[in-house]
Amino acid sequence: MDAPVVRWVPIGPIGPNDPTSGQRYLLLQQFQCDALAQSVEGADDAAVWLAGAAVCRALQSGSQQDWQRASIAVAATPRIPQTQCLEFRVAATSESLVAQHRGNPGAVFKVEPGQGEACPRQLVGLTVVDEQLRPVPGTARASGPRTGGTIVRLDGYYVRVGDVLFDGVPADVEFVGDRNDYGTIYLRMPPANGRDSVRISITDTVDVAGTVTFFYDDSSPSTSSPAPSETTGTVPGTGSPTSTPSATPPSGEATPTAAP
Repeated sequence: MDAPVVRWVPIGPIGPNDPTSGQRYLLLQQFQCDALAQSVEGADDAAVWLAGAAVCRALQSGSQQDWQRASIAVAATPRIPQTQCLEFRVAATSESLVAQHRGNPGAVFKVEPGQGEACPRQLVGLTVVDEQLRPVPGTARASGPRTGGTIVRLDGYYVRVGDVLFDGVPADVEFVGDRNDYGTIYLRMPPANGRDSVRISITDTVDVAGTVTFFYDDSSPSTSSPAPSETTGTVPGTGSPTSTPSATPPSGEATPTAAP
């Protein structure tokens, strides 16, 4: 009888200059179970990675004792918000594999890479926000006055933004708020300078798909307008139903301005 096939975590994309979560994910993806466990010793967010390392060992050894350890580690993992894309994928994969072992405890699994790509970097939308960074109502598309000053939120999944490009050219942009790894990026748009629109793209530690467009329109609502009750925002497609972005906040509706 053929060994049952199970899926491991999908490939990155992970860049060599990625922050800690990316490097941990790469170790897990490559089945470097012990190296991963050692790398998170004493870390506040160690639980999900230790669970992944435990499942990793159990898959390699097939030992019932290792599977018991993996089951305990998975049960001890706190709930991971979907906005933590890589950690969420590790937790979901670990839980799924422990469940499959329980359903077939005597099996030695054949492990294949997960389908699709985990947490692909991409821009999927642009949202106009006010000075408190709350989505502005009544903006069917991301737009603002030609005098500039409109604050926009870059919607999608990105990790460590390098350059922001306007129409393909690196721009000296004004960022609003903090720029943290995996954090959401907000920009204050410059004056139009004769342009009717500008296409925005970004660089990261790996390639980022997609561009988004901002339109200059003097009839657009002011960014000082009060925000409505917030609704679920746009999330990027990932090739897998369990993956969600980490950069886009879970609230605030993204305007449909993304382009492939």
